[in-house]
Amino acid sequence: MDSPLISVIVPVYNVERYLKVCVDSIIGQTYLNLEIILVDDGSPDKCPKICDEYAEFDNRIVVIHQKNGGLSVARNAGIDIAKGEFLTFIDGDDFVAKNYIELLFNGLLKSDADISIASFCAFAEGNPLEKMYDFLPFVEMAKDECFKRYGSLKAELSMPFISACNKIYKKELFNTIRFPVGKLYEDAFITYKMIDNAKKIAFTPSKLYFYRINPQSILGQSFREKHLEMVEAFHDGLDYFCQKGEGAIAEFFLPPLLMREIYCWWGTKKILKDEKMAKKLLNDYRSHCKKLKQSNLLLLIAFKLISICPWLYIMYRKISPAYFGDRR
Repeated sequence: MDSPLISVIVPVYNVERYLKVCVDSIIGQTYLNLEIILVDDGSPDKCPKICDEYAEFDNRIVVIHQKNGGLSVARNAGIDIAKGEFLTFIDGDDFVAKNYIELLFNGLLKSDADISIASFCAFAEGNPLEKMYDFLPFVEMAKDECFKRYGSLKAELSMPFISACNKIYKKELFNTIRFPVGKLYEDAFITYKMIDNAKKIAFTPSKLYFYRINPQSILGQSFREKHLEMVEAFHDGLDYFCQKGEGAIAEFFLPPLLMREIYCWWGTKKILKDEKMAKKLLNDYRSHCKKLKQSNLLLLIAFKLISICPWLYIMYRKISPAYFGDRR
């Protein structure tokens, strides 16, 4: 075939109810030259059997069975054996539009880009999907604009850039990068590096990737110590660009870092009852707050007020239906 091989990596763990919808959306793609890698990460349900059945049905499917190691280990296993010139990741409880890969690949080719990105359509179990709109063309996006959106406090702007899914990458971008093992917030530890290493980025606001809001995911979990990795991920991004001398891009990481620091301060203080860690998080929050140069005056005032009186955040959590901080 003239079209290059694209490897689709699907981590599979405890998604028996959703896996067939996911895989069917991949094997039904309008782009045909695919290597579909299903990584059974020691799933305790019927997922291993379902994966094997699909491999018998479609010779483009490769199945890896391994001991449970987590999402990063599963994705890394897929990367290690992928034969395609390009890679894309689709989680086992999500699915994609039938022309998802074709559109992403064409967007990448037209811009001569290293990464092409589509937007998400998030949906909850039992709720109808939002209306599909006409396809919106890809645009070439400058690096500073990518990171402006990456650091946005609006999930609809930031998540298409933070998530490892909803993208096609040139495989060479992963020559020296792998997902961090054992991290809860694995995407945010590497996607900023991928974007930084890419020569060009192509983006469409079209919602081509359907993201299932799963109550068992980080979005649905009550606060626990692992959520501190949200702070670590954005702090690493801030340090990364500071060390490169790219202060203007580093500043984009401050608002989401502050948002997660104050959330984790609340969680460690009120849920974990860890006063020592809570004090450190609050001190870090106040230190980072002093560096904030935010064009949004109301946001700047809000961060500063919480810095002076952090109990305002606790009061806010008692009255607000949408909590500031505890999202991906």
